This record gives sequence, C-alpha cells and structure tokens, in this order.
Amino acid sequence: MRRGREQRHGVSTRRLLLRHLWGFLGCAAVGVTLLTAVAVPRLDARVRELRDDVAPSVQGAAAVRLAVLRADAAARYSIEREVARTVGAGETAQSQLAAADQGLTQLADHVGSDMDQDISAANGLLAAYNNAITLATVKYQADSEMRNEKLAEAKALLERPATGLLDRLDKVAIAEQRRADELADPGLLLTASWVAVAAALAAAATVAGLACRAISRRCGRLLAPWILAGATAPLALATVPAFLAWRTAQGLNTARSHLADILHIALPDSLPGNAKALAAAQQQVAATGLPDLSAFGWWNGAYVVVGLAGTCAAVAGLVARLTTDYPERPVDWSWARRSWNRATRTKGRRWIAAAAALAVLAAIASPQLLERDPVVTVLGPWTGKEEQRFRDLMEGAGIRISYQGTPAQREVLLSRVQAGDPPDIAIMPGIGELAEYRSENHLKPLDELVKGLRYAGPWRPDGKGHTYWWPVNANLKSIVWRSRDVVGRPDAPSSWCLGMGEDGAAGWPGTDWIEDIVLQRSGPKVYADWALGTGEGASTAWTKGPVREAWGQWAGFLATDGKRAGQALITDWRGPGALKPRNDTAFREAVPRCALEHQGSFAKGDDDARLTDAAPLLPGGPYRTRAYEVSGDFAALFNDRKPARKALRALFSEEGQQRWAGQGTMYSAMLPVMTEIADHGEVDGTARAIYGKFLQTEVPRCLDASDVMRPAVRDAFHEAVLRTVAAVVKGGLSDGDFGDILGGVQKVQDVTDQEEDKGIAGLRVCSEARG
Repeated sequence: MRRGREQRHGVSTRRLLLRHLWGFLGCAAVGVTLLTAVAVPRLDARVRELRDDVAPSVQGAAAVRLAVLRADAAARYSIEREVARTVGAGETAQSQLAAADQGLTQLADHVGSDMDQDISAANGLLAAYNNAITLATVKYQADSEMRNEKLAEAKALLERPATGLLDRLDKVAIAEQRRADELADPGLLLTASWVAVAAALAAAATVAGLACRAISRRCGRLLAPWILAGATAPLALATVPAFLAWRTAQGLNTARSHLADILHIALPDSLPGNAKALAAAQQQVAATGLPDLSAFGWWNGAYVVVGLAGTCAAVAGLVARLTTDYPERPVDWSWARRSWNRATRTKGRRWIAAAAALAVLAAIASPQLLERDPVVTVLGPWTGKEEQRFRDLMEGAGIRISYQGTPAQREVLLSRVQAGDPPDIAIMPGIGELAEYRSENHLKPLDELVKGLRYAGPWRPDGKGHTYWWPVNANLKSIVWRSRDVVGRPDAPSSWCLGMGEDGAAGWPGTDWIEDIVLQRSGPKVYADWALGTGEGASTAWTKGPVREAWGQWAGFLATDGKRAGQALITDWRGPGALKPRNDTAFREAVPRCALEHQGSFAKGDDDARLTDAAPLLPGGPYRTRAYEVSGDFAALFNDRKPARKALRALFSEEGQQRWAGQGTMYSAMLPVMTEIADHGEVDGTARAIYGKFLQTEVPRCLDASDVMRPAVRDAFHEAVLRTVAAVVKGGLSDGDFGDILGGVQKVQDVTDQEEDKGIAGLRVCSEARG
C-alpha cells in the first residue's frame, strides 16, 4: 500500500514536505532571532534605561533644585529674623545643602554622558554658592554691607541666566525628560521589528499547519502531534510577547507623564523665595511615584526555550516522516551545494562574493567607528556670543567639542581635576592658577603646537623651559569708555558705572582700578614685583608704599559718594539687569545712564561709546600713560589626546585667530593679525583703536596683576576690595581698618610663599618698551 501511495504521490509529497521543512525553519529562525535578539532586548533596554537612569535623573535634578532653593530661603530667613549670629544659616539650610551635594553625586551616576559637564559645573557652582552664603550668615552676619554683598553674589550664582546653578539643573532635567520621551516612543525601527517578528512567527505556524494538512491528505494520517506542537509554539511567541510589549509601552507612557509632572512641580518661577511652597513641592516630588516598570527578565529566556523546543518538535516531526517514508535520501542538500558552486565558479564571482562580505562587515563596523568619533571637552570663560564664536571656529575646523562655559571656573575645574576627570582643554585668564596646576604636573607641554608662532608679549610666555599655556584671546584694560550721550566728571563716582559683583569672583572690577593706579603711578617694575610677590619690598608690598597709596586714592574717591559706593557693592559689573533673562547689554546702557566706565575691551556694548586712556581719569591723577594693563584667556592642555591637540592647533593658528579677531569683544594677541586689523580701514573703528594701542611698542603692556597672583592671594585681594567698599559705605575707612584689610592680604601672601612652590616667580608680567 505504501509503495502505491509512493508511486502516485512520492516525488511531489517528498518535495512538498521538504519545502515545508525549509520554510518552517526559515520563518521560525527569523522570528525567534528577531524576537530574542532585537525586539525584546531593545524594548528591555528602554525599560531599564528609563527605570534605572532617566527617572532618577529627572527626579534627582528636580530634588536638588528644590533643595538649593529651600536652603537659600532658610538662610535668608535666618538673617531676617536675626538668628544668624546664633545658628548661622540654620539647620534647614545646612541639611538641604548637604542633600543637594549628595543629590548631585548620585545624579552624576545616572545622567547621559552629554550632561557630565553640566553636572561638574553644577558641583562647582554649588561649592561657590555654599561659600558665599556661609560668609553672609557667619563671617559677615554682623557687617550688613558685606553681608548684602555676599547675598547678592549667592543670588547671582543661583539665578544667572544660562550659567547659574538653577539653569544648569533645569537643563539637565529637561534633557533627561527629553530622553524619557524618546525612550517612551517606540519609533519606526522597534515597531518594524515587532511587526516582522509577528509576521515571521505567524508564517512559521502557517507552514507547520500546512505540513500537517499535507501529511493528513497524502499520507493518510489524521494527526502529526510533533508538527502541531511546532505550530502552537510560534503562535504563543507571536501573541504573549506582543501583549507584554504593549503593556510595557503603556507603562513607559505613564512614566513619561509622571516625570513631566515632576518638572511641572519643580520648575515654576513662582517658587523661589516661598518657603512653604518650596517645602510642599519638594515633598510632592519625593512622593510622585513611577509605574512598576519591569523589564522582560526571565521571560526572554523562556522565549528562547519555547522557540527552540517548538522549532525542534516541528523539524523532528517532518524529518521523522521523511526518514520513515524515504529512507534512501530523506533530506536533499544538493541545492546548497549547487548554489555554492554557482556562486564561486569563476574568479570574478569569487571577487564579487568577497566584496559583498566586506561590504556587510563594513556596514556592521561603521556605526561602531562613528560612535567612537572623538569629542574634545573644553572648559572656558565664554558664554553667549563669545561661546558661539568659539563653537563656530571649532565646527569650521571639523572638530567636535563638548564645551562648558562658566564664570565660576576655579570651583568647576578644581572639582573635575580632583575627581580625576579634567577637561581636555581649559581656557582661563588666571596664569597664576595655571602655574599651580603646572607645579602639580596636571598640564601637558605645548611646545610643538606653538613653535614658530608670532604672538606679542606679555601674553606670549617667555620661552624659558616648556610652554604650558598659550593666549587665545586678548583684552585691553587701561581704558575708559566714554558715553556719547551723557556728560560726567571723572572725580564724581556718580558719573561712573560701578559694579563689584561677579559669580564666585566678586571684587575683581575694584582690583582693576587699584592695579591701574599702581601701574600709572609707579610704573611697570613696581607693578610686576607686586604681582609676583618678589623684589626687596615683597614682605611689605601690600601694607606700605605704592600699593597702599594707590588703594588710598581709590578709597578716597569712593568716599566722596557713599551712596554710589553702596550701590556698587551689590551691583553686577555687567549692570543692574544682568540677572534678567536674555539681558546682555553693557552697564552704561542701563537707566539711569552713566557717563564713564573703567572696563576692558570686553565691555564694548552697543551704545557707541568711545574709548580713551584711563591714566588721565584715574583717582589721584591725571597721570601719564606709563603702561597698558592687559588681560587674556590662555589655553592649557590637561589630557594629551590627538583630537585635543588638533583643536588647539586650530585655535592658535593665524586662520583661527582671524576668525574672531576684532569681532565684538574677541581680540587676538597674534602679531600678524594685530597688524592687519590695525591697518585695515574697513574694520570696526573700536577694534582698530584697541590694536593700535596693543602695537604701541614704546608703551609696555602688563598682564592683570590679580590674574598672575596665586589663587589664594588673588581671592584675598578680591575680598579686601569688597571690605574696603563696605567700610566706605559704613562711614569711612579708618587707618585701623585700612591696616587690617591690607595686612590680611599680606599675611595670606606670606603664608602662600612659605607653603607653595614659587612657580610664578619666573612669569613675565610686562613686555619691554621699545623706541
């Protein structure tokens, strides 16, 4: 009977069953592979990322923000209620700041890699804020003027648009919320993979069913249990994971909604200053739960087992049927041999096959290589338009950068260096601070990068030994901006734009006044010795002679208008509106208008003010211009990586310097660029005037003295300036006050000289005058 059926149906039935076998194997392999290697793992990864990283990031950033605001409200309440003398900032402020610090540490473990620099900046800003609020509530709690200055500084550190601590935290939270949106949206590829899984597994189940039908009709058997099991398994795999995937997608959407609620609670502008609202918001953020998101976990292993078992069952059933009915040659592999032989028959076809294999490998490897495309991390002082010019320069040179601009560079850079994660490149004005990093072996030599470059002194290092920093931007400081619309008298403080405020470095505008007076009264030699802490009178440089006399001239000038001095103490150097969003106007453009401003070339503004030499207008003058005080931004290399060196080479080059030279507030210390712009009639008149002064070789140029000093001495200098203004506001600066203020700075310098390597002693402060 079997032979009769074989004669009637043998060849066609065998081929039909073989087609079913290969069709089932192909569909099952595609479906199970896509399910276990693509669809489930990708959805699994989204769940884990949202649950383990993104949700803690959004919630953590909101919690840190609210903790800082609660601490600030508590500290100010302590001062208002006059209990700061007893409790300082108070337990609430201290505990909330500790919680914020711990929260930032935890946040760093969860945020995306593109947010690392924002977290490090937030750490530095929090440290600077903590210092300012502590000084306000402890050291200066009985000194109302200095206390108000420190409170203003703390406010600026929190609320400065774009670079303040609150905006940094908002940026992190919003970026992580955006990441949550991306994770909750399955996207085209993930959706397509699930559709392909369902289609492939449904096809496998259909093929297995057709095989059962063929066996029933052609072989006279009603059931093929193994093959039926093979048909059932793909159906289960097509439906159960799809249901779980749908449930998971619903959970992701719910989580996204809850995270949006957290941001809505934490970010409203009405919260700052309202202690009760802040406490309620913090509790609400902590209580906002997320759905019980669970990854597929052990289900994925179950899919593999079920898929393999079902596939093996169906294959076993078909092979058993073929082996029983066709023992001579149950499975025909000749098609595979014939295909291989046809594909490799000639040399040309073998080359084509090899090329195709290489193309597949390249398609697999290319995304991995692109993901490793190097990114250069840069920490700098530039924000706003200056930051954009720097980014444009790097983009034009084909360099990918991750840039972090902040005025609180000292705290941010120090925290990153001590954590073992410094930026590749740091750009900063303080070469005294860079000298400190050099002495600790953190900086890499730049000798090969700067060889043959023609830069002007004193920005260019003196060339003795290795070069560890190089100027990338230059500014002129011994100038005064004169308003075209307002007339004022230089001996009246009311005629001047006066502001001592700056995030983490308040007081430096006052140091510029004193430095300029010392330079014009006593000349470059005295000035350089004072900046370096060298010379015969180093042990009394602050308390006797030219520095004390210049300081007295400036203090006497402020004392003629105590009200104006009081305003200056709590006003940002950029102007009264500097903390308002999208307000980057110059000080003298504010209302009421001021006639004169002693600021560098970086304070150009949009009011068409004219610049003139500062020497004839300084307190105690008029003086003749004996030298120009200048400053610069210097680039240093912390990580000796090839992409970082490429970025510096582009930044130091003549082409790179020309990209921003004379544009707004960016100027170059490169001699060919200086000469070209100074002689170019079509270039902005202010830029030509500044470069013209840079090129007056008969007048020396001297670096900003506080930028040359060690950080400890520089910070003491800043604080002494603020204390001087506060003493003037309170009714006058007595000889005792004067001696105490300057004696304190002298003591800091003496201690610093004893404890630290005198690495700044060899720095060049002033260029030489030439006839």
